[in-house]
Amino acid sequence: MTASDFWAFGNGITFLNHGSFGACPVPVLERRERLLRQIELDPMGFMLGDYQPLRCSALEVLTEFTGAEKDSLVFVENCTAGINTILRNIPVMPGEGILVTDQEYFSSMNALREIAGRKGAVVQLINLPFPVSDQEEILEAVVAAIAPETRFALIDHVVSSTGMVLPLKKIIDLFSDFGIKTIVDGAHGPGEVPLDLKNLGCMAYAGNCHKWLCSPRSSAVLYVNPEFQRNFLPLVISHVPSDFDTELSDYQLYFSWNGTPDPTPALCVPCSIDFMAALHPEGWQGVMDSNRELALKAREILCSATGAEPVCPESMVGAMAAVPLEWYTPEVSREPDWIDPLQKWLKQEKGIVVPVTDLKGSKAKMIRLSAQMYNTIHQYHFLAEALVEFRNLRY
Repeated sequence: MTASDFWAFGNGITFLNHGSFGACPVPVLERRERLLRQIELDPMGFMLGDYQPLRCSALEVLTEFTGAEKDSLVFVENCTAGINTILRNIPVMPGEGILVTDQEYFSSMNALREIAGRKGAVVQLINLPFPVSDQEEILEAVVAAIAPETRFALIDHVVSSTGMVLPLKKIIDLFSDFGIKTIVDGAHGPGEVPLDLKNLGCMAYAGNCHKWLCSPRSSAVLYVNPEFQRNFLPLVISHVPSDFDTELSDYQLYFSWNGTPDPTPALCVPCSIDFMAALHPEGWQGVMDSNRELALKAREILCSATGAEPVCPESMVGAMAAVPLEWYTPEVSREPDWIDPLQKWLKQEKGIVVPVTDLKGSKAKMIRLSAQMYNTIHQYHFLAEALVEFRNLRY
């Protein structure tokens, strides 16, 4: 068997978009089904008996995987919920500034603008260079955006639209020198790049488990530095610490029961971590290295076929890579269903699933590749041939 045999994609589908919503392997789906059946055998017994020990065990696995301090992780539904939770808890005052890049994911940007507006804070933009030739350009842009009133910063670990891996530790250390606390949008972090949250130096970090960890959707992790856990509350208040007789911290207890959940996505995280590690002889480091190597090869194939130039150095590529399509400037940027015409053509005519998005500072577009263990180099050659065919047909 090959790695691709463990995923259940439909016939004729070439899936090159793991970065958007992930893709859950069959053994993990089977684990979830067993959990669902276990719950329904005795719903009361599971929710009041088995659930909390299993949740704590899953968090222990994630704590080791992410290099976090003990009792510093909680589950949230997704990274968007995590970022919203953090932003609602930061003690920002009217007139104080919150830095964010102009390439921040739209949902996090929407949350920041809404919450900052309600608190009277000022959203300050970092104009990230793109294309970028080296990490120093990123750091220079960050420094240039800092103002005397800046108190917090919201920064991507991996930029969603382009797949660029930012020099996160250097950025956080730089902010720290100015007394600025960093919030990390790590939607793509867990499983795509190595994590060492304990030594990262951020105030808080939110990351999805359904993307590169390949857990079921509605599983994500929220890290809060122990220094900031006091009075840190979830978006939904249900049970409170006084309802429990346990040694867990108030921070963990507030997040342990926010209404009746479907606990199975979070409880499958240990299974997905173990399953993915077993796909490579060198475990998770091998998985991440293999995906990165494939993404770089895929970028080279598409650049060669289309005449494009890389938009960032190899050091800033993880398991995703963007390739500009300077020749593609459609009159209609989006169809009524919000799908780009080229993206729709690739799916309908070739069965290729890959996102086509706006190219910063241009009317042209770019394509973002993802590389996961089920992908093969032949799939990117197929995509390159399809792009050349589309260009010849339309241009």
